Amino acid sequence: MKRLLFLSLFGLLAFFVEAAPKHQRDTVVYEVEIHCQGCVDKIQKNIAFEKGLKDMKIDKDKQTVWLVFDPTKTTDEKLREAFAKIGKPVKRVVKK
Repeated sequence: MKRLLFLSLFGLLAFFVEAAPKHQRDTVVYEVEIHCQGCVDKIQKNIAFEKGLKDMKIDKDKQTVWLVFDPTKTTDEKLREAFAKIGKPVKRVVKK
């Protein structure tokens, strides 16, 4: 009987955890000077570990970096500061 009660409560808890709202996400696209693969590697190695960053795509030809982040954990300003720290100041192109 205890086992049945435990399994029922566990199933109910799993349902509510699954039904909880997903974290909010923002998208920003930065224009940044990218001269070579070394620049791409530098961005990937340093920016990828910023708190709240969920996804990053770098387009060397267009010299853009596309970021998806959790706005409850980081901000556009903090991300810009991270780029400045590695010597890659950015200009915001689009924010969705």
